[in-house]
Amino acid sequence: MPASFNPDRLQRLANIAQQEIDQQVIAGCAVGVGNEHGLQWESYHGLANREEQTAVSENTLFRIASMTKPITSVAVMLLLEQGKFLLDDAVERYLPEFADMQVFSGQRDGAGNSLTRPAKSPITIRHLLTHSSGIGYSFTHPKLGDHYKAANIRDWGYKDDTTIEEVTRRIAEQPLAFDPGTRWLYGLNTDVLGRLVEVLSGMSFAAFLQSEIFEPLGMHDTTFYPTSEQASRLARVYTPDVSTERYDDICFWVAKQDFEVPASTGLRRLSQTEIECLLNVDFDVVDAPETGEQTYYSGGAGLHSTLRDYSRFCQMMVADVKHDGQMLLSPTSIELMRTNNIGELNITLGGSPSDKFGLGFGIIEDIGAQPFLSTQGNYYWGGAYNTRFFLDPIHRLYAISLTQLYPNFHCDLNNRLMGMTYQALE
Repeated sequence: MPASFNPDRLQRLANIAQQEIDQQVIAGCAVGVGNEHGLQWESYHGLANREEQTAVSENTLFRIASMTKPITSVAVMLLLEQGKFLLDDAVERYLPEFADMQVFSGQRDGAGNSLTRPAKSPITIRHLLTHSSGIGYSFTHPKLGDHYKAANIRDWGYKDDTTIEEVTRRIAEQPLAFDPGTRWLYGLNTDVLGRLVEVLSGMSFAAFLQSEIFEPLGMHDTTFYPTSEQASRLARVYTPDVSTERYDDICFWVAKQDFEVPASTGLRRLSQTEIECLLNVDFDVVDAPETGEQTYYSGGAGLHSTLRDYSRFCQMMVADVKHDGQMLLSPTSIELMRTNNIGELNITLGGSPSDKFGLGFGIIEDIGAQPFLSTQGNYYWGGAYNTRFFLDPIHRLYAISLTQLYPNFHCDLNNRLMGMTYQALE
């Protein structure tokens, strides 16, 4: 029987979202709750563009950032179901540039430069899907970050004509943080998977997503690069109105641990200072993604979407059945994606330290370790600009929260909204 929700209790989610807006923690918010039959409740609050007084609505586009990763992972699984590869195949079989990878040895030469040694094992496709390859982001591994910046490897987004083929080759030329499969490190793995999709399918990554996922699911407003019309509906990213001196000599991990925003601080438009001091990202890609060369399709962080569009993706994942007469993934594949694929390793970003990782999703295994209501087996992920979703395979329900706030270390709205979904479950 499909999950049903108490409308009065769902209103509590709307009230909490509005409270955050009234306190100027966020500018606007879109929240949705659904089941295997689709979106059952949606609520829109605040402003997508404070300067133009444009309200958040069902047509508002959001930068979903790392909520791109689950979509890319589904694209990879579609090719697995077509027999194009096996999960434990070495990536170098399809992307030869990943042969003979080097790993940081933990030693330095006389000049203080990090020394490397050959990796003990190759990177597999499963390693990429689970972030256990040794590939990182500049903000998750400072030593790797120095190498990435020197090689012009951004965390996501390029305004010039850079392609994922070029960046994948650059990544393969850098050392790994550790031997594949021995640790978990959040990184550019999913961008590499986007290139793998191109090689295995013979299509551009953007074209593959459009024909194999977005069109079948009716996700007409999900895109790497908004058209001019879509750009007019794109929410702005806002930031706490603190002095820019707050960002002098600050790094991602320090900010994550102790970023505090006094009450009644207020908001202002995101500027280059806030984004580029914490991430290796081109500000113009964030601020105006509809401009530039539009050739880089970031499988890890590049998509824009609406609440209703992303709801269609979530519905497909919890339904385990045909969507409008079409089956994208088999129930067996979806079950594997929401199953622990990292063994005794633990994830270090995005949830509780007790959480595990499937193929593209974090997984809650210990509900007692969570600060919110949940069920064992929930799988989830979020995005850098304060977006979040979760999928519940037991009740076959999902919840989505979309805002545009960065930095957002001080904002716990998503955790509260996700947990409050359960108090509304009948």
